[in-house]
Amino acid sequence: MLKRRTLLSSFAAAGLLGTAAACSPSGGGGDGGSGDDGSDAGGSSGGDQGTLTFRLWDQNAVAAYEESFTAFTEQSGWNVSIDVVPWDDYWTRLPLDIASGDAADVYWLNSANYIQLKDSEALLDINEIVPDGADQWEKSVVDLYTRDGGLWGVPQIWDSIALFYNKELVEEAGVDPSDLVFDPTAETDSLRDAARALTVDEEGNHPDDDGFDPDSRAQFGVNSQADRQAIIGPILASNGAVWQKDDEYTFASPEGIEAFQYMADLINVEHVAPSAADTNENGDFTRDLFTQGKLGLFQSGPYNLLPISEGVEDSFEWALAAPIAGPEGAKSLVHGVVAVGNAQADDDQQEGIAELLTWLGTKEGQLPLAEKGVSFPGHVDAQDAYIAFWEEKGVDVSVFVDAAKDPAEADTGARANAGLTAAIPIFQEVFIGRLTAEEGIPQAQEEGNAAMAE
Repeated sequence: MLKRRTLLSSFAAAGLLGTAAACSPSGGGGDGGSGDDGSDAGGSSGGDQGTLTFRLWDQNAVAAYEESFTAFTEQSGWNVSIDVVPWDDYWTRLPLDIASGDAADVYWLNSANYIQLKDSEALLDINEIVPDGADQWEKSVVDLYTRDGGLWGVPQIWDSIALFYNKELVEEAGVDPSDLVFDPTAETDSLRDAARALTVDEEGNHPDDDGFDPDSRAQFGVNSQADRQAIIGPILASNGAVWQKDDEYTFASPEGIEAFQYMADLINVEHVAPSAADTNENGDFTRDLFTQGKLGLFQSGPYNLLPISEGVEDSFEWALAAPIAGPEGAKSLVHGVVAVGNAQADDDQQEGIAELLTWLGTKEGQLPLAEKGVSFPGHVDAQDAYIAFWEEKGVDVSVFVDAAKDPAEADTGARANAGLTAAIPIFQEVFIGRLTAEEGIPQAQEEGNAAMAE
């Protein structure tokens, strides 16, 4: 086991950041509670075995965990104290707390960061604690956190990608959201046709009409932006491009360059997607357009279900369809958050940590996450409760479950965050039109791989 000083140095050198994709109930990483240094958000009490600490980054999940931990305490005798550390501080605090021995007994972790901690022997192998757990949990998340023969977290929540659509707008335009396909090699396709039908300027002109003014668009067809999870990942995979191999980027293939140029052309040539000048600066820009009734098709994840439901209210009806398909079919990027066990916690805590991890992997332990609408739970038998939560609101979210069955490649590797940090600004230059995909995407691959190799 590495010494704490060595652990801190390895994290600092590797750049343990939280910028890579992570699913979160609130979408952008969570508000994380009050105070920059975290907050005691409650938990459970009354047990006689001692107290375990549990850390997460999203306040929206706290009530569900409080309910879960109350049942856990009654069953095990262990109390659980919940610590909320805001997303912006989470990834700064984590390596410091591990190095000083102050890390929580159990804590949330995302796929972009777990390999560093696993390699530093900071995590418990879940296969040794819950030997039959993997068969009960969402397979795509289990696969994401399986490495070197071990499973390095208990799946808690996950998300995939689907297509939100405005029922009124698509009906008026004669668009079938369940039958949208893109093909960069064709002169046009059903996605471009649908997006043009849904895009209008202030005078009511469509992109194919004489006098159409892209600078005065009042309504847009579809979102296309430098969004790794909702747009880039699914479109690349659907076009047959491979994101990475053996922890190195390979997206600058002919299929990848072709897909990136297609995505950029939806903005700058077809004029059916909002300008990257807006979306590069505000990742929620297209979601807000959708809730305002100004965007017909919005590809995104369940992390936007609550914001859209609350933002739309009764303004218009909306529903979900499968993600937009390409030559290789419809693909969805799947991300998941896991609960990990602190391998360096005191010996007298290890029994409790194992019991808590086991509980967090059960259907009963995760049902509050589903029943309170936090997100899709990791246990497959608890997912129906989340589907039922949204059925009561008139939304069929089962499409996300179907989309998760054939996922695109997620970001993996000890330096995944560093790679994305280097690549995303170049992607943004392609989306805004200052670089062609042929110019920018090989550069993004080279700089991303260089960052991951440092």
